[in-house]
Amino acid sequence: MLIVINEKLTDSYGRSLYYLRLSITDRCQFSCSYCRSEGMEFLPKEELLSYEEIKRLTKLFKSMGTRKVRITGGEPLVRQGVERLVSMLHELGLRTALTTNGFVLKKFLPELKDSLDSINISLDSVHAETFEKISGMPRAFMRSVMDSIIASEKMRIKTKINTVVIKENAYEINDLIDFAKSIPVPIRFIEYMKVGENEKEPVFFDALKEKVAKSKGLIKMNEKFGDGPAEYYKTGDGSVVGFISYSQPHFCDKCNRLRITPDGMLRLCLILGGELNVKELLRSDLNDEEIKDKMANFVKLKPFSHGTYRALGKKMNSIGG
Repeated sequence: MLIVINEKLTDSYGRSLYYLRLSITDRCQFSCSYCRSEGMEFLPKEELLSYEEIKRLTKLFKSMGTRKVRITGGEPLVRQGVERLVSMLHELGLRTALTTNGFVLKKFLPELKDSLDSINISLDSVHAETFEKISGMPRAFMRSVMDSIIASEKMRIKTKINTVVIKENAYEINDLIDFAKSIPVPIRFIEYMKVGENEKEPVFFDALKEKVAKSKGLIKMNEKFGDGPAEYYKTGDGSVVGFISYSQPHFCDKCNRLRITPDGMLRLCLILGGELNVKELLRSDLNDEEIKDKMANFVKLKPFSHGTYRALGKKMNSIGG
């Protein structure tokens, strides 16, 4: 049996895995071209972890060193009672964050604001036609997302914009930066990751950064805006811009994340396979210490890097991105 030293989750390379990404549903109102495909079947309710199971599991992770939990999906706000879950996790003493498409966020904010330390909101375009093309939803939805970003910042919640860069929106980068600055909030540009048959033409991030540097200027910042792998820069006009490029050589060096998928799998790496069925453990007759031992042993298998492997083999909404 593995002895967990000081109740910390560390991998075999000595990295502290204190950041848990918890996907609570694979459902979403949007059909973003880089995330999921039309006609795919969603998990039945009984295959999802219940909120009681999520609370128990999160308490176990906290006892092993988890300090932050990010609630993701799919779109987490489509799951009934999510406000209760967010409050429950926050009361455990964890830094609690949310990643959302922002469509219905504004109406949830009054109930969520006291339980959230930060929010990441996805916005892939500030042009209605492009938004509709990427999201697969009516262009009018874009205004709801933008209003949610503005409302979140006004409530003084730490807010960031996430933009997945693909061919369709690559020419809009400066417009997105200008919108983020107008609020103002940081914006992060995320490299597109291949997801099975939905493969799209990649946008090379070295060229993207060069484009922004030429038009707006980029000065590297030492300050971090969260616990993710983004490198942050300040533009000449004071905008804060982050870049997340999973294909860069040092992307994995300081990985601090573990993931729970909607169907209750502990996943060590977003890209590479390998999962532990924690839902099965929680629904067995194992006690907490036995479950912790199994998870701690499994975490030791976390790879140092995804290397040159570039295909997920699963849809992004089924992993939690």
